[in-house]
Amino acid sequence: MVKTARGGGTSTGHALVLGAGIGGLCAARVLSEVFDRVTIVERDAFADSGVGVGVGVGGGGGAVRRGVPQGAHVHSLTVRGANVLEEFFPGFVDELAAEGATLVTALSEVDIVFFGSLLHKVPLGTVLQAGRPFLEDRLRAKVCAAPNVRVLDGREAIAPLASPDRTRVTGAGVARPGAPDTAEDIEADLVVDAMGRAGRGAAWLRTLGYDKPVEQRMRVDVAYASRRYRLPPDALGPDRALLVGATPARPRGLVLTQQERDLWVLSLYGFGSADHPPTAPDEFLSFARELAPFEVGETLRRAEPVTGVAAFAYPHALRRHFQRLRRLPDGLISTGDAICSLNPIYGAGMTVAALEAAALRDCLGAGTRDLPRRFYRSAAKALHLSWLFATLADRSMPQVPGTHPALAALLAKSFRATMAAAATDAKVAAAVWNAVSLTGSPAGLAHPRVVAATLRHWPRRAADDN
Repeated sequence: MVKTARGGGTSTGHALVLGAGIGGLCAARVLSEVFDRVTIVERDAFADSGVGVGVGVGGGGGAVRRGVPQGAHVHSLTVRGANVLEEFFPGFVDELAAEGATLVTALSEVDIVFFGSLLHKVPLGTVLQAGRPFLEDRLRAKVCAAPNVRVLDGREAIAPLASPDRTRVTGAGVARPGAPDTAEDIEADLVVDAMGRAGRGAAWLRTLGYDKPVEQRMRVDVAYASRRYRLPPDALGPDRALLVGATPARPRGLVLTQQERDLWVLSLYGFGSADHPPTAPDEFLSFARELAPFEVGETLRRAEPVTGVAAFAYPHALRRHFQRLRRLPDGLISTGDAICSLNPIYGAGMTVAALEAAALRDCLGAGTRDLPRRFYRSAAKALHLSWLFATLADRSMPQVPGTHPALAALLAKSFRATMAAAATDAKVAAAVWNAVSLTGSPAGLAHPRVVAATLRHWPRRAADDN
């Protein structure tokens, strides 16, 4: 059966999405408007075949999945990301808020300290704060409510299926983990690799006789440690989140956010092994109190922890340049972290995944002809500025290898001066926030007024660089 796509294109009946994370779910939502059937294959097993909501710590949401080891750490959906989800599911953000998620006005309800300066508290839009399991469970329920979407959980993709001339991917073989005798072939007109940064889709290109995309890696050696607490809603006074960023002289950071209901999550991070946060509860709290304002540290000392300390290591940021490939088979695309995995301290991962899904939607509006090439070009444009901002910020840290010390020092001076200006100038604060949250372009930081304010705060002495 052929289904008419928006814009007059046509598409045949079955799309196969490999991976039920944020990127896979957003892609499935888009595909459900174009394809007659969408099947989501997920290695993890869901308690009720992937469509319900599990019970998490304190009743806030589902449990952290094995396939999402970062799920215990701070997650926020930026203004841009929330807007895209609203396009996919009108009313979704308000529904999450009604179920307990926290809606925060940035920057008036958020304390953000970048490079030692507290950004000016100006209202710039709504941020959705919720635990990753809470958000993912409800997003999965929304996607799977469509009558043409089904989930096959407890199965993993093992190999692509292809036409005899290997010019088209025609499906994938799947099996239960560790049980090759359960293998089955699932035919599809489009296969979407949303299996994460391991990049199986890229490896599959090589097995089919195509070049793998060029990989751009930046070693950041960031490690996280997180713990959830039960705190009163006014634990930070009128604020609902605190972010203390790392500096070149102190490569450690802290994020404390109110998430669903009265649960808060505290995530600590550090660049380089010497500054990785500890996981022993007492040492974890001491690490936090070194970074947090005194009154916040005292609040945490008296708080009720509801989980243990979870750890997560992030060795390098990664981008795969699929858009540069000259030859691509039809019927296979990669998305989400399989294309771009940003240093998570910038909180842009879920938003980038949503933007890639929006790019896929727009490409499908013109049909499926030459879809992989068109999608990769569109996705590259969607994520380019976020990658640029994140990598420049990373390069300002001397603990990140591969950057000439003079360039790292120049970037650090630039960021420090910009943030000092953002502490008192609402326009500069807005430009910084728009760049970080992907609400606008980092080019806003080059506005003459922003540049002039930055130059006024440029360090005059070497001692000012620390």
